[in-house]
Amino acid sequence: MYVVANRFTVTEGQGEAFVERFEQSMSGVEDEPGFVRFDLLVPADDRNVYVAQNYWETREDFEAWMDSESFQRAHADQPPAEMFADHPTLEQYETAITRE
Repeated sequence: MYVVANRFTVTEGQGEAFVERFEQSMSGVEDEPGFVRFDLLVPADDRNVYVAQNYWETREDFEAWMDSESFQRAHADQPPAEMFADHPTLEQYETAITRE
């Protein structure tokens, strides 16, 4: 499995609006080939770091999504710069061990 994590440091007081934007923008990704799951993790502490995690069957599936109309729609309406305290960080992983 291929996992992509995008970490966002959200400005104080912008968390609810940030979650709402993701709720609206991620529709359609579930229909993409190789898509497994999407999670938006909200902070359980006071760091204001939110993590958007996408799970894909393969790296190629993720890359194909990035070239898709679904990706373009999800990223068409960019959030205001003041929503973030820092630039997002994109991390990509291959799964080594899974237990469920």
